[in-house]
Amino acid sequence: MERWTRCLIVSLAVVGLGACATAPRQMPQPPAPIDQTAPRTSQPAQPSKPERAPTPEKKPVQPAPRGTQVYAYRDPSSVPEPAASPATAQPPAPAPTPPSPGTQAPPAPPGPSAPERSATPPQRPDEEQVAKVDPRSALPATEAPRPEPPAAPAAPAPAPALPPSNLSAPNLPPAAASLAGQAEQQRQAGDHAGAAASLERSLRIAPREAYLWNRLARVRLEQGQAVQAGNLASRANDLAGDKDDLKRDNWRIIAESKRRSGDLAAASEAEQRAGGQ
Repeated sequence: MERWTRCLIVSLAVVGLGACATAPRQMPQPPAPIDQTAPRTSQPAQPSKPERAPTPEKKPVQPAPRGTQVYAYRDPSSVPEPAASPATAQPPAPAPTPPSPGTQAPPAPPGPSAPERSATPPQRPDEEQVAKVDPRSALPATEAPRPEPPAAPAAPAPAPALPPSNLSAPNLPPAAASLAGQAEQQRQAGDHAGAAASLERSLRIAPREAYLWNRLARVRLEQGQAVQAGNLASRANDLAGDKDDLKRDNWRIIAESKRRSGDLAAASEAEQRAGGQ
């Protein structure tokens, strides 16, 4: 008996557990449909238009209130009566009766004729015309003294011409002597540039010849290059040795160079040395 009871209890427990474990099955559902529509292309965002600020409504301009006008009080009895109209009734004039043929009306005596009015208005006496005189023009015109032009500077005394030199050409190499003779001819013809070029070529052949330096110094002085002429004459003096005539001519060139440069003291000293040689 106990066995049946135990079996019944066990079977009930198993049935209860099985009922709790098994959940109701759901019916199978079809799969969800696949959306095959193409994706939407993203459109560019359009810039939003700025909102305009509301404009204030214009109010109609109201006219300014007029001030009240005040009239003075007048008594009705003091109002003047209107003037009588000029068109007042006048008695009719009697119609003129034609004169009879037997009697003629005597001619009316001539009355005083009315003075004729002249067409031209009466002339007024001439008004006194007062001439307006400018006080400036009334004064006598006095011219301001003109400044005297400055006196022209005294022209500098003409420099004494350089005396010609009577130096004779020394014994030179044939090429140098030929160029020196050509330079002298060019100098006398006025071609100082050609003479200077010939002398410079001659000095390349005989650089220690004082006569060639003296000739070049004279050409530079005649060209107006006083400073260079003085330097060349001093160079010729250094190479002259015991040639007094050549030294004397060099000192004359130096004196003229100093005089043209404005150094009168040095020019006087050079003149003295030229005379003492």
